[in-house]
Amino acid sequence: MFQALKTSSPGVLLTRMLVAALVVFGTYNPSGTSIFHWVVEKNDYANAWVLLVIVLAVLVNFGLLVAAWKALGKLGTFVLLVLFAALVYLALQEGWASQDSPDTLQWLALILYSGFLGIGLAGAILWRRATGQVVTDEAPDVKE
Repeated sequence: MFQALKTSSPGVLLTRMLVAALVVFGTYNPSGTSIFHWVVEKNDYANAWVLLVIVLAVLVNFGLLVAAWKALGKLGTFVLLVLFAALVYLALQEGWASQDSPDTLQWLALILYSGFLGIGLAGAILWRRATGQVVTDEAPDVKE
């Protein structure tokens, strides 16, 4: 198992983490430079460009979320949520994040959400390389 992890490219996880972060932080971030802020400032929801950007942002975010959910499953998602809860608790305890600063908490939540998406996107690849098992979806419409 460890040999399989050694031979897998760290670039796979890094690339998928970066893609997830770009999507998440491009869609919304507290700094004010995001698709969300652009749409709110435009305030012209009948404009075809604004509608296209909104639809694309929602579709990409939803697609990444579904892919991460399918790759991790309920147990993997639960494990990551527990890990992330422990990290949030540690950040608050050590003073790295403050409960009094909404921006800090938003940044922390967005970082963890992009981490969830990135790990989810690379989950099936890492699982296959670590265990040799291929992850497949079971189609509910196929009867044996």
